[in-house]
Amino acid sequence: MGKKASSTIKAGSNIQVKEEVYVPEFPEICCGGWTGMVVEVRGKKVSERTYILEWDDETEAKMPDAYKSQCEDQGLFFKMACLPGDALILRDS
Repeated sequence: MGKKASSTIKAGSNIQVKEEVYVPEFPEICCGGWTGMVVEVRGKKVSERTYILEWDDETEAKMPDAYKSQCEDQGLFFKMACLPGDALILRDS
């Protein structure tokens, strides 16, 4: 099982999104359980940090086609996302 998000999450960390979390840009798309790696951390205070994520191949394979289409329609890269730390779980390596 993973650990709660905290200052231990950094670039290169493997993460999983907590259940019942939705993509901020598309509130109808649940990304709970999706996994990937942190590529960048933004914000100095732990409580205000956001994490730029790159989804892994397993997550990309299970993404709804509608999500990919919506991202492409809005000029967004569906293989990446930005989420707050309280939405993430640090995965064991």
